[in-house]
Amino acid sequence: MGRRLITGIAVNFRSTGKVYYPMLFWKEPMKAADNAEHQRVDSSGETPPTPAPAGGALGSDITDLTWGPNSTWQTFAPAMLLVAGVAAVAGIARVLPMFLDNANGILRIVLAGAAVCLALAMTLRHRRQWVLPAIQMRKLIHEIRMGRAPIEDFSNFRSGSLSELSAEVKLLLQDLRQQRQAVADIKEEVRQRIAHQHSILERTVASLRNQAVRDPLTGLYNRRMLDQILPQLIAQLHNDHKCLTLMILDLDYFKKLNDTLGHAAGDEVLKSVGQIIHSTIRDGDFGCRYGGDEFVLLLPACEEPAAQKVAERLQSLVATLGKTYKLAESLQLSVGISNLTELSQPAADELLKKADERLYKAKSDRRKSSSPAQSHAA
Repeated sequence: MGRRLITGIAVNFRSTGKVYYPMLFWKEPMKAADNAEHQRVDSSGETPPTPAPAGGALGSDITDLTWGPNSTWQTFAPAMLLVAGVAAVAGIARVLPMFLDNANGILRIVLAGAAVCLALAMTLRHRRQWVLPAIQMRKLIHEIRMGRAPIEDFSNFRSGSLSELSAEVKLLLQDLRQQRQAVADIKEEVRQRIAHQHSILERTVASLRNQAVRDPLTGLYNRRMLDQILPQLIAQLHNDHKCLTLMILDLDYFKKLNDTLGHAAGDEVLKSVGQIIHSTIRDGDFGCRYGGDEFVLLLPACEEPAAQKVAERLQSLVATLGKTYKLAESLQLSVGISNLTELSQPAADELLKKADERLYKAKSDRRKSSSPAQSHAA
């Protein structure tokens, strides 16, 4: 057993996940390992490489720890103090009989006092070396976790026997902070990607919704949108006792232009008319393509005289557009106007029907007025 007595303790922190444990090295295994190491060096002539520490990123920061004089003294101080105390008591027990005849009673008192003093000294040393540093380390760890102290404060932790352990705790906290920062970065990246995809999705949905209610050629609202918005406007304005003017526009001689110049020219005319309508009406008004070369305008809170002025402006602009094509029968715009206040029962069909009747009357009057002029020219 004498050969197997522990001659030294080396702390070799080996990583198993996040837990580190000390290994005890006995005299004979350590000698066998040293001999094997020297044999490898002698046979190859080269120093074998030092194995890399395990444990990933954290383990790579941990180097082999050797105990210096302070660590050795802290380890063996209790045993040395005990040996010194026993030696002192033994010396006193040997010297007392030389000076005193009745030394047994005094020797018992001395031994009891020495035992008490030794126990007190060991208790005080344990408190100074372990208890107080542990309390300080716990407080420091709590302050670091709460963000009230930096991790670098562990570099100043030198009290007691936990000074070596504080370095390992510092590495653990640094690794934990790096992992938390990495997780926070990943969350932020995921949040940004989700926000970007959400924005793209919103734009796509808005584009699809706009395509569903817009005429692709003129950019005005389509018939589907007209069927949805007209009953709503009638109900809202009728309850608010406000007027609603509806205008039906029809391009005269558009078929002849289409047959003469082709469908491409006809599409260009419809685009131009759509731009004219869009630039003429107000922000709260609605311009819709009713079908073919017919358009419908909804003018909320617009009296008939103001609506008549809008119709005259549109007719003038369309006539100017038609002159650019230099045809025998230039483009003209016929308009039929109806107002919500004229109806006994507010209904979308009735409002459209009345405007359509006035549109055909306007077209008929235009033909009648143009026929005498043509006969006179002949």
